[in-house]
Amino acid sequence: MTIDIWTWEQTFQELIQEAKPWATWTLKLDGNLQLDCPAQGWKQYQQRAFGWFRCSSCQRSWASAQVKILCHTCWNHWTSQGQVHVRVFGQRCQKCTWSQYEIPEFSSDSTTRILSNLVQHILEKYYRNGMRKSSEMPVIPEVPLDGSHDTANCEACTLGVCGQGLKSYMTKPSKSPLCHVNIRSSSPGVGVYIPNQAKNPLAGAKEAKGSQYEKSGPSDGSDPSVIFVIILLFVFIVVKCFTSE
Repeated sequence: MTIDIWTWEQTFQELIQEAKPWATWTLKLDGNLQLDCPAQGWKQYQQRAFGWFRCSSCQRSWASAQVKILCHTCWNHWTSQGQVHVRVFGQRCQKCTWSQYEIPEFSSDSTTRILSNLVQHILEKYYRNGMRKSSEMPVIPEVPLDGSHDTANCEACTLGVCGQGLKSYMTKPSKSPLCHVNIRSSSPGVGVYIPNQAKNPLAGAKEAKGSQYEKSGPSDGSDPSVIFVIILLFVFIVVKCFTSE
């Protein structure tokens, strides 16, 4: 399956022109987008959608309400021109051993919902004057779905960018050099985001406590030099007593 980019562009233009007739925006698919790594001056937006998949090997089809969509947006204030790059993450067939990530297909209702949320994000981030922040249109499953999200065969989960509890948001460009590392995978143009693994604060506290204990040692007040002086003084007093007698 492939995304009907012509339909996406047409729907996107209708929605954005309805809200901002004088603005010029373009939309294109980009399979190289990476999470938390927008180019300088760009903003990031994420959402989920309901989509249909078909395995190119066995022709098996399935539906998912966890299709991850990543968008990077940029707007030039002086020319009133904006750009949107979109990456739609795929899923693999559960039945085939050597299956590839398949691109989903979206119904007209799902496409409208995706692009309406995108336009709402653009209006809130670039045209704030007098606008109230509105809630996102929720994902509506078009058929009953059984079971949990198949994270093992989800491209976004494999790359560490899915996060089932994650809501759409905008982030600033990351300064980490890992943003620009590309690793080849079964999906062309896939960028891999490797999050920093923070050290366990509890483990760090234990290590710090253990180090402090090893350095400080026992604190019972017994200093060998003091004890030696006391013994010498005691011997001196005893000898003095015997000699005086």
